[in-house]
Amino acid sequence: RFGVIFGTTEEQAFMTGTGAGQPLGLFVANANGLNTDRDLSTGNGTTTISADNLRRNKYNLKAQYRSRPSTRWLFNRTVVRDISLLKDGDGQYLWRAGLAGTDPDTIEGIPVLESEYASNTMTTGLYVGLIGDLSQYYIVDSLAFSIQRLVELYAATNETGFIGRLECDGKPVLSEAFSRVTLA
Repeated sequence: RFGVIFGTTEEQAFMTGTGAGQPLGLFVANANGLNTDRDLSTGNGTTTISADNLRRNKYNLKAQYRSRPSTRWLFNRTVVRDISLLKDGDGQYLWRAGLAGTDPDTIEGIPVLESEYASNTMTTGLYVGLIGDLSQYYIVDSLAFSIQRLVELYAATNETGFIGRLECDGKPVLSEAFSRVTLA
């Protein structure tokens, strides 16, 4: 249970953390991480993502980052649903479902990851996804992990409580390895 709790807490911080007492998230503009020069809204509407914008974001990355095995698209599942319906000028879907159980779904040949903590609010100026080389997001885990058992606190109800503590940090270390999808 601690693994699930810590995992979801860390994922949320890696996506939306401010860097103040928590990791610096991918969807937070910050000069120490991803500045606003990595945002691209060209072609998007105020409430929709366009196929042209996704292609622009892909090519906003230098080839050395696009071709790495650690490069991924990252969206909320509801945004993925909307993107899966986009077509190019020839009427072909941009979305490619993995053909075998081990193949990932792709957009423009790049695998797609989903996070519940990526924004799904389709409103002007918000980040709704990104493409990037995730090996350029560093995560540091401390070995200072502890579990405290609380027996007396819940003695009246014959229960035992636990408090878990974990130290970690994270931030994007190379801004040019990312491009964020922003609404116009």
